[in-house]
Amino acid sequence: MRQTCLWHSVLCRTVRTLVVEHDPLSTPERVGAHLEKRGATLEPFVVVEDIGDPGVTASFPEDSYDLVVLMGSPWSVYEDRVQGWLGPELEFIRRRHAAGVPMLGICFGAQAMSAALGGKVSHAARPEYGWTDVGSATEHIAIGPWFQFHHDEFTLPAGALELARNQSGVQSFRRGRGLAVQFHPEMTAELLASWCRVEGGAEELIEAGRDPDRLIEESRLREIESQPGLERMLDWFLEEVAGGGQMAIEGAG
Repeated sequence: MRQTCLWHSVLCRTVRTLVVEHDPLSTPERVGAHLEKRGATLEPFVVVEDIGDPGVTASFPEDSYDLVVLMGSPWSVYEDRVQGWLGPELEFIRRRHAAGVPMLGICFGAQAMSAALGGKVSHAARPEYGWTDVGSATEHIAIGPWFQFHHDEFTLPAGALELARNQSGVQSFRRGRGLAVQFHPEMTAELLASWCRVEGGAEELIEAGRDPDRLIEESRLREIESQPGLERMLDWFLEEVAGGGQMAIEGAG
């Protein structure tokens, strides 16, 4: 069936979507697949080409996009070595948010949204690794299972609505046409395996008391189990958060 969307009262065949991939391994996987199923055309923008050298600068695209997705990152918002591209990214987020461009932030992307909109990002008192549940305040975000791989936490920006939290802090918020989630809805076993092959990836899990091989195997089952929750959250994001109640896409489901 033809996929269309009503966006700002303009009928369009696709949703032009910028995917900010902070490094070559921070890819949208299951999130990207479902957005494409719903009519999105994904245009990746890789910020750091060499994961071993994050001290680069970047100019973010100024093209007109219908949707922006901010992916995760192995780095922290407050690290000095990423400021050459993080500063421009925070300005990019502020401009797009002020212009009413829908935005989805995942893990580091959620932290960047918080920082750009007035929140604070810091080292977490309780880092999280593996599949966990969250306390959700809305039927649109499932309790779990959701994959976590982070050692940072963020505060709620002024004017934002908290949607989920757990013992490690805020897990999701909505502000305007933006949705931020601390967890990784895109996670697959193959993606996690690629993270573990990078220097420091498996070591971080081991230091947290997690067995990388067992976690990869668990992820093969959990990605299937979590798929309905992922689809429900993204459908709500597209239809209500991003669309402001004005977006309808045929062929859903």
